[in-house]
Amino acid sequence: MEMECPAAGRTGLLASEKGQHAMDYLHDRERSLACLRHAVTLMGKHAAVLDPLAYAVWYDYAAGGNPELTRALDGVIASGQLCSQQMSRELFVRHIAAPDHEAGLKALAQVAELAQAVTLSTDRARCANGDLGRSLHAFEDRLMQPADAELLNHAVRDMRQVSVQTHQTISEVLTVLATRSNELAHLRGELEAVREEAALDGLTQVLNRRAFDRELRACVQQDVEGEPLVACLLLLDIDHFKSINDGFGHIFGDEVLRAIGHTLRAVTAVGDSVGRFGGDEFSLLLRMQTRTQAQALTERLRERVAASSIRTGQGEALRGRVTVSVGGAWRVAQEDALQWLRRADAALYQAKNGGRNRVCWAA
Repeated sequence: MEMECPAAGRTGLLASEKGQHAMDYLHDRERSLACLRHAVTLMGKHAAVLDPLAYAVWYDYAAGGNPELTRALDGVIASGQLCSQQMSRELFVRHIAAPDHEAGLKALAQVAELAQAVTLSTDRARCANGDLGRSLHAFEDRLMQPADAELLNHAVRDMRQVSVQTHQTISEVLTVLATRSNELAHLRGELEAVREEAALDGLTQVLNRRAFDRELRACVQQDVEGEPLVACLLLLDIDHFKSINDGFGHIFGDEVLRAIGHTLRAVTAVGDSVGRFGGDEFSLLLRMQTRTQAQALTERLRERVAASSIRTGQGEALRGRVTVSVGGAWRVAQEDALQWLRRADAALYQAKNGGRNRVCWAA
């Protein structure tokens, strides 16, 4: 990415639910204007088409926090292509407004198809029940008439035939409903799997930015006084990651990101949240019994990363160590998610400016 607007790449925004806009921009007016100016400059530099969707794409690119869009637009810039109206629309749909997984759309379409089949089956049962009711009324009317053996026998035969047909229809409908019920149960499982997959970062298999922000919001909404556990937010940055990419290539850089994601998942417990915050940054939301436990876990995490051995595709160990800088902040009452993020981000910068490969805590 060419250049981010000042201080807006991490704490300036929170990702929102899919199907709405990809980002909820929560940073202040000054940062918004900085991002807007930077977006307009980039659009002019790269001869981008000027329309609302293009503004949204370039603003999101300038603000940061959407690694997939950044990667895609960086590719367009590197190739020297013009960002046409069609390309802007495709980038907007794919990275800002579109559902995460085609499988989700397919499953929803199947649900709609099953719902239609159930409706048709219910209509059949309703019609069969109506036919039976009408036949009963007709049979009752014939019984009220003067006795006639032939008419009575005819009425009994008609009634028996309608009863058999109704029973057969009801049985078929029940069979269909049972089958559809099993299919719906299967689809519910598929949709749940799609929902879980949509919450993960494809490369590192930790929560993506949007899903992590949901966890952060949920934690902020809880009552601090009534919460028995101490909530701790960590922001983690891989030290000198650009040098790793430049020296060993982006494919190896991806392997480093995967390894870090695996390490973070390994040291956290059920109830904790691990996310990829963007680029080479990760985020953790810990719920611990005491602050001392959280601090000890954070140090173990940093030490475990530093002690790891990551090898290149040729089996050679990476020269030097992969280390991380960590900024931590405790949750406090009357503080929203953005304020919490800003404190953790400030602690992260303190750790990086203090020599890296260390943990710093917000006051």
